[in-house]
Amino acid sequence: MSEASTEARSTGSTLGPEFSGGSGPWLYAEDGAAWFDGTAGSGAATLGHQHPDVTAAATAQVGRLAHTGCKLASDARRRMVERIGALSPYADPAVLPTATGAEAVESALKIARAATGHRAVVGFRYGFHGKTAGALALTWRAEFKTYSGFEDDGGRAPAVIAELPDPREPEPGDAAGFAAGLSAALDAADRRGGTAAVVLEPVQVTEGVLDVAPALLDEIARQAHSRGALLILDEIYTGLGRAGRLFTAELMTEKPDLTLLGKTLGNGFPVGAVVGERAVVDALPPSVQTSTFSGHPVSCAAAGAVLDVVVREDVAGRARELEKRLRADLEALAARHPWMRAVRATGALAAFDCVRDGQPDPELARAVTGAALRGRLLLFGGGPEGATVKIVPPALLDEDGYRFLIGKLGAAVAAAAPAGAPAGAAPHAAGPGVPAGNGGLL
Repeated sequence: MSEASTEARSTGSTLGPEFSGGSGPWLYAEDGAAWFDGTAGSGAATLGHQHPDVTAAATAQVGRLAHTGCKLASDARRRMVERIGALSPYADPAVLPTATGAEAVESALKIARAATGHRAVVGFRYGFHGKTAGALALTWRAEFKTYSGFEDDGGRAPAVIAELPDPREPEPGDAAGFAAGLSAALDAADRRGGTAAVVLEPVQVTEGVLDVAPALLDEIARQAHSRGALLILDEIYTGLGRAGRLFTAELMTEKPDLTLLGKTLGNGFPVGAVVGERAVVDALPPSVQTSTFSGHPVSCAAAGAVLDVVVREDVAGRARELEKRLRADLEALAARHPWMRAVRATGALAAFDCVRDGQPDPELARAVTGAALRGRLLLFGGGPEGATVKIVPPALLDEDGYRFLIGKLGAAVAAAAPAGAPAGAAPHAAGPGVPAGNGGLL
C-alpha cells in the first residue's frame, strides 16, 4: 500500500508490491515480476492462484447469474450445499452457507445456543477465529479485542479461554493436568449461563501451526458432550485437504457436532459454511441467520469446482506428501542453523521459531521474512511471541515450485543468521528461474 493510498491503515496490505495477476504459486506485479506466494493468499489458495477449473466455473456463473440475495435459491448454491454434505462425516447433514469464515463462526455460535439452551462458550489459548464480535470473544489475543467491547469483561463475557498444551515444548504437559484444566474452564463457563459450545482449531495456524493431538481432541469432545455442550471444530484454515485430510473428524473417535469451512472452499472466492447433523444445525430457526451475500452464486460455483478438484486431485494426499518434504527440508536447514527451533509441519502448513540466547527472537524472525521478501518469496511471521516464520504454499505444488520455495527460504535463513552463528548451505539450490508472464505450475 503506497503512502498516498486512501485505504484505511487498519486493512491495508503491507507485504510486497501491488499484484495484478497470478497463476499457481506465483503472483505477478504490474512490471511482470513474479513472486512466490508462501502465504497462499492467507491460506485460501490451496489449489494455487487462478486454478483453471475454478476460474472457468466462476466465469461461466457470472455470465449466467451473479447474484440472488440470500432469500432466493440458485442451482449453484444447491450443488455446493449438496456436495459439502456428501463429503462431510455426517449421516444426515445440513449445511449453512456463509459469505466469510468469521460469519461461519458467528452462525455456529448461534446454532450451539439454540441447540443447547446455554449461553457461554469455551475457546483456547492461541486460538484465532476472526475479528467480528462473537469470534473475538473466543480469540486469545487481548490486542485483537481492542474496541470490540470485550477488552475488560470483568468475568461477564460469555467466553472462557482454556489452556492447551504447546506442541513446541519438549514436554507439553500431562493428559491428566490438561483434563483438569479443561474441566475448570467448563465449570467457569457453566457459571456464566451454561456451556453451549467448545470451539477450537485442530491446528492453530494463525499462531504458528500448532497441532492439537487427536487424543486431546477426543478428550475435549468427551468433556464438552458431558456438559451438554457442542464441539465446534473451526476448520476454516485446515479443512478440505490443507492439513492432510478432508475433515479432522477422520482422526477422532467422537465426531465434532459442527465443522466450519472456508478458505480452501472458495480457493480465493469469499465463501464459508457450517456443516453438521441436521438435527443440530436446524435447531436454529428460520431467518435468524441470514446475510445478503451468503450462498452467493458465483462463490458457490467456484466452491463446487474446488470440491471436485479436491477429490479428483487427492489434495489431502498431496498435502501429506508435501508435509513430509517440508519437515525433512526444514529439519535439514535447522541442523545447519541451530537458532531455528521447533520445526513443525501438518499437511501443506509449516513453521519454525527463531531463538537467540534461549529466548524467542521476533527481530530474527523479521530478518528471515525480510530476506525472503527481497528474494521475491512472500512469507508471514507471527506466533505467540512474534518469533515464528510460517510457510503456507499451495498444496498443489510441482517440483519446480517446491525447489524455488526451499531454495529461497534457505537463502533467507542464511542471510538472516546472527553474526557468529554456525551456518551451512541451503538444502537445495534455488532451482529454475521464476516464470515470466503467466507461467502456471498446476
